[in-house]
Amino acid sequence: MHDDAYPRLIAHAYRSWCDEHRMPALVEEYASLPDYFTSEKDAVGRLLDHDPRPDAVIGVYSDSGHNILAAARHHGFRVSRDLLVACISEDPDYATTTPPVTALSLRPDRMGAEAVDLLIAVINARSGVGRRRLVQPVPAPRRSTRRPATDARRRGRPE
Repeated sequence: MHDDAYPRLIAHAYRSWCDEHRMPALVEEYASLPDYFTSEKDAVGRLLDHDPRPDAVIGVYSDSGHNILAAARHHGFRVSRDLLVACISEDPDYATTTPPVTALSLRPDRMGAEAVDLLIAVINARSGVGRRRLVQPVPAPRRSTRRPATDARRRGRPE
């Protein structure tokens, strides 16, 4: 796992959700140095080799979707049929991958505007300014997280 708070906070939120829903948490940690790209692909490979096999994987960095797709192909997973894939990214290229990957935007444009506004408020000693700002992420749902209709019918779920 990286040495910053971001992946720790995401893993903690995921583990808490799993605990609340009495589900096992599957997290693969990896070192970011010297080569995070290879380390992440190896971590995804370990995750996909897990028994039971995961039915979905979400990557927390911009390149994660590409790494997950590559590892899924290498392990014989068909994305959206065998494995759902999503990532947290602003990368518009995920709209054109095969299949297109669902991405969650953390809205850096909006976060930047909120941070600047807060900084100016602090510098100018404005009173009554809320110090906590919440910027809602924006999902871009794509085919990588949609099971084929025949699978939904087979599982007894509506399409």
